[in-house]
Amino acid sequence: MSARSGSREKTSPSSPRLDVQQPIGPFHLPRWLETATYPLSPFAQEAQQHTRQWLKNMGLEQTSRATHQLDIYIPGLYAGYMWSDAPLELLLILSDLVGWFSCQDDLADEDCNDPEALERLIRGVYARAFTRASTPREPLANALTDIMRRASRLMPSLWQQRVAEQYLTYLVPCTTALMHRLHNTQPGVEGYEALWQNAGGFQVCLEFTYLVQNIQLSSSLYYSHPWQDLRNLALKLFKAVNDLLSFQIMENPDEDIYNLLTHLRHTQGQSALQAAAEVSQRIEQWAKSFAMTQAELPKRLDALGYDTRTQEQAMTCAQALHNQWRGNIAWHLAVPRYRELRFKGQ
Repeated sequence: MSARSGSREKTSPSSPRLDVQQPIGPFHLPRWLETATYPLSPFAQEAQQHTRQWLKNMGLEQTSRATHQLDIYIPGLYAGYMWSDAPLELLLILSDLVGWFSCQDDLADEDCNDPEALERLIRGVYARAFTRASTPREPLANALTDIMRRASRLMPSLWQQRVAEQYLTYLVPCTTALMHRLHNTQPGVEGYEALWQNAGGFQVCLEFTYLVQNIQLSSSLYYSHPWQDLRNLALKLFKAVNDLLSFQIMENPDEDIYNLLTHLRHTQGQSALQAAAEVSQRIEQWAKSFAMTQAELPKRLDALGYDTRTQEQAMTCAQALHNQWRGNIAWHLAVPRYRELRFKGQ
């Protein structure tokens, strides 16, 4: 395995730190995560301005609702927290990716009530962005195609294929969630975790961490148990934090099929507060497990025969994953999106 030659300059002005706000409402993260201070990219505001204009150019900010969503979502801030060490060139790509996902999430969760149309949309985006197929020119597909064009100039083809594979894992949770909403049903316990983990699109964002670090993990390392253990813990932390802090901003969270709080309420009969307490406890456990797994990574890789250089690259990417899931927390605590309380149930 090897890093790509011709490494990009990664130095930047010292990153400012922003003390995020305390959550409002009854649902809380573990205290030590709420009170932490998180690094923020010095380019976050510039990235935000760029992404707003880019989305308009791509035809994805054409309604007052879309404008409002981006006002409270602030993709430049999200990218700035998750990839605080990224140079400006890359942060613009990452901010656009986050802004793009906010548009796709709204289409999948709110605008599309036809499972055939939803599958066509996601597969059409995949075909245009990753296979260069001559599909109808549609703003969502065109926008992701533009992101991949800019990123692919900096990464080998194997990375592009991995991004494509991770994007397709987003299809099944989206379509099954829609079917549950249409049928007024909830998923059972069996098979839930795999769909839940991929329901937010975070698996795609994780692939862009390698872009920032300028590292291409070999197949033998990328698919190894030590690395997949760490990656899966990061995905759980991403999704659980989002579930906990988004639950209370929804008028009817039962429609958020792959929200862990909703799942616990329906499968275990928990109240909203009981489910929130359990999810917060799981976040605590997963954060500790991530730290332990990260610390044990060199020993585990050494036992499997990986050389020193490969171990160093793995540890660089592991620290990047750590910074990324913590940056996800910082963004959730900072943006207006998660301060609009709507849930009034029990």
